Amino acid sequence: MANILFVASNATEIPFDFARELEQLQSASNGAGGSLAVTARWSVSADELRCLLKENRPDVVHLLSPGVDPSNLGLMLDRSGQVEYVSPARLAEIFDLPREEAPSLVVLNTCHSLKHAEAIAPRVGTVVGMKDTIYDTAAVEFATAFYESLAFGSSVADAFEQGRLAVARVAPDQIDTPVLLTGTADPTNITVASPMRSPTKRRATASAPKAKPPKLFCSYSHVDEKFRAQLEKHLALLTQQDVIHVWHDRRIEPGADWKAEIDRNLEEADIVLLLVSADFMASQYCTGIEMTRALERQAHGSAHVVPILIRRCDLEGAPLAGLQWLPTGSKPVKNWSDRDEAWTDVAKGIRRVVASP
Repeated sequence: MANILFVASNATEIPFDFARELEQLQSASNGAGGSLAVTARWSVSADELRCLLKENRPDVVHLLSPGVDPSNLGLMLDRSGQVEYVSPARLAEIFDLPREEAPSLVVLNTCHSLKHAEAIAPRVGTVVGMKDTIYDTAAVEFATAFYESLAFGSSVADAFEQGRLAVARVAPDQIDTPVLLTGTADPTNITVASPMRSPTKRRATASAPKAKPPKLFCSYSHVDEKFRAQLEKHLALLTQQDVIHVWHDRRIEPGADWKAEIDRNLEEADIVLLLVSADFMASQYCTGIEMTRALERQAHGSAHVVPILIRRCDLEGAPLAGLQWLPTGSKPVKNWSDRDEAWTDVAKGIRRVVASP
């Protein structure tokens, strides 16, 4: 089984859907019978990345960040909530490992990362970088097709071509943005999983298909975007374990009918998370449409509504006031001195809801 170290850092205010990319990697592994073991780490600094490489000795490193700052060629990582700019030379130092500890493959699935890819290529088997801007949607599609191919035993070179074709389907002008560089090994000879039969043949011998994990719908005010992103990070383990699937409006594809997508996913949701604040209560869409429909579905037994108090606000007489709240004791997340402790309490509460009959 190949080990993938998934590293995502974002200390900026720009929202990126890194969790979706993690879900796609996990899905690729599950579809191939668990041939890839994914370890995820969030908000990682340069020094922490070096330690993770030494401790985990991964076969594959998948690195995500907001991109490379063109003014200083710094790859943006995260040091204690502040942007840490990592130069190509510094990244090369991080990957300067003994040959037997070096990853076979590094994927820098982030904008303008080609210089960094070139810097580390002599130190790893092979590396993928992006020579220009790549849209979020295209980056996710590339990763999905790439890792699905790898999981079924394709070489890195063949999987890379599948990734490029996936990019072409959603962003034809970006097909040449991903670049595959040869490092210490020929990517046509590098595989990270044993060749397997097609998914159809393997399913024919299975005793029963695996049930889909419950879908969680996040209803929130965009003013509280950063809280939604923090929650998703703390639900990442549940996502990796295929316990839940999280959906929110940032997953709507460009050009899609956003209202139809929200309505469809709200109707499909098993659990609806309401991220409550004054801005949430002031939003006619959040309360008048999403919350109202969620409570209707709960009343009919087709969904479970979980309110999460993000910031303190007046809830006297609100239709959700009588529900069981998270975090424990209905203490607003913002008021906890240790924000991680608050989100851990929320994540454990959601795990209990999912486990309950």
